[in-house]
Amino acid sequence: MLTFFPEPYPDEFLYSIIARYHVWSGNEELSDTMEELFGNRREKATLLIPKHLKRLAEKTKEFGLDYETLLYEHTIFPFITCFLNKAMFDNALNTINSDLYESTLFIYKHYINPRFLKYCPLCIRDDRDVYGEAYWHRKHQTYGVNMCVKHRCYLMDSRIDISDNRKNRYIALELMDDIKETIKQENISECRVELQIAYDVEYAYENYAYIRRVLCEKHSLVREATISLLFNRELATQKGMVRTKRLREEFKNKYISTNLKQMLVGLEYDRKSDWLITLCRGGQNTVVPIRFILFVNFLAGSLEAYIKLVNEQDEFIKKEKDLFSRPNGYEEKLIYYRKRWLDAWEKNPKGCRFNLVKTDRAAYTWLRRHDNEWMIKNSPQITKPKGTIINKDWDMLDSMLVEMVYEAVNSIKNLEGKPERITKANIGRYMRQKDTIERNYKLLPKTMNKIEQYVESTNEYRLRKIEWAKNEFKREGIPSIPWMILRKAGIRDEDWNKFRYLFYT
Repeated sequence: MLTFFPEPYPDEFLYSIIARYHVWSGNEELSDTMEELFGNRREKATLLIPKHLKRLAEKTKEFGLDYETLLYEHTIFPFITCFLNKAMFDNALNTINSDLYESTLFIYKHYINPRFLKYCPLCIRDDRDVYGEAYWHRKHQTYGVNMCVKHRCYLMDSRIDISDNRKNRYIALELMDDIKETIKQENISECRVELQIAYDVEYAYENYAYIRRVLCEKHSLVREATISLLFNRELATQKGMVRTKRLREEFKNKYISTNLKQMLVGLEYDRKSDWLITLCRGGQNTVVPIRFILFVNFLAGSLEAYIKLVNEQDEFIKKEKDLFSRPNGYEEKLIYYRKRWLDAWEKNPKGCRFNLVKTDRAAYTWLRRHDNEWMIKNSPQITKPKGTIINKDWDMLDSMLVEMVYEAVNSIKNLEGKPERITKANIGRYMRQKDTIERNYKLLPKTMNKIEQYVESTNEYRLRKIEWAKNEFKREGIPSIPWMILRKAGIRDEDWNKFRYLFYT
């Protein structure tokens, strides 16, 4: 049981709170601090989100610091999850709480990681005047932030390397002996882009719940707002198609002269799709937050303006959508194609809509795309087909397909060569009923339940590949060691440690 715990300062990084506890407790060894806070002397020090944050929260809740308070107010978790959809958010939360979580953020990319803990010299002065000591600010450690919003100056790197886990220790900012308390004068006009990004990150932290609610509730409007803004800048066509080459050029030109240029990795011209194009489509599955902020800053000038557009200006979006979806000479073409459609109907008054389409497909296509409501009202009514409609006996089909599942699974498991993963799609493919199952899965409950029993998780599939690799080496008479087996099984280098226990038990 803890006898005390430091009261967090405004926007204090959890790393900083633990570092101050280590100093105030008088512990000489960090392992003593880890034992008191996490109940484990071997708890790994981390600069991001502790692996066993819930253990710490159980001991600090009596001081008003429960799990949610620590996670949402003193780590960068709100920033890395702010723009994710619900499924990805739940996955991120589960990853943080998982035993497989190794204190590195799954959403980080190696080339946009923050390298060192950062600080603002002027914030150090202010903190010492107000609180008597300096501390690490959370916003300053958010990747992509290079400037202090309060003092409008560049942040400075400390000597604490985030990527070097071997040397990571909880070091209080007040005890750093190489802190610079002076700054060089900067031309603010030249760094206004980086300053705006810092403002956007601060807005994301302070309005986290509001932003998540808007993006989740109005997800369908995200792409509409994006295309509307691109169209206003002539970066999208009247039909909503993005001019990708011009977009990449203008996007790069905005950020290439700043310290944010490392974020531009992956925007090659010869690729059909990249993260910038994914954001244009409204993708929220693998959103790297700083990229999202760079993108909306490019579109609307700030994150706040973009969120306001999505939330409050539905009519603007609809108006702009109608504008860019209408071709040049819209009114003239509207009269022209309406007349052609009516002429086709007049020539074949007893024909069905299919006959009219064959008569004048161009008129049908144009009206279907731009004046569908009028075309439906001015077309032959759809008539019900004569004769009886035979309904399928879904219960009988369901029972029949259930018996086929086991055979399909056996076929997948007994394949020669490298194993295939047992998935829903793969089972359906080997049953030769993939389309039937995908289109009517709600009518086939027994079949779906049976398939679910055999579907492999990622780890189960990897274990099966490892067993296959072992057998292959044994069959060929080749001596093997763990790394050879893992390499042949197709296990990524960074995942080897998860499976090494198989070779030492």
